[in-house]
Amino acid sequence: NARQLRLEMALRGWDAVDLARASRLSTATVSTALAGKPIAAKSVAQIATAITQTPANDVIDRLVRRDSQDLGFA
Repeated sequence: NARQLRLEMALRGWDAVDLARASRLSTATVSTALAGKPIAAKSVAQIATAITQTPANDVIDRLVRRDSQDLGFA
């Protein structure tokens, strides 16, 4: 889902252009996914591969998760 995708991007310090580059997709496709609209299964797989091949930044991870807990999301 789009919320989880945004979290994964945040954990890596990525914006939409970074994700598009890492997944070898157009920014339009990434924007569509971020809007919660359907994209092709192949595109989903490319995004998943890019995310799994790029580990989350530990410092960002701690900050994002702490902020989420403080706001009652976790």
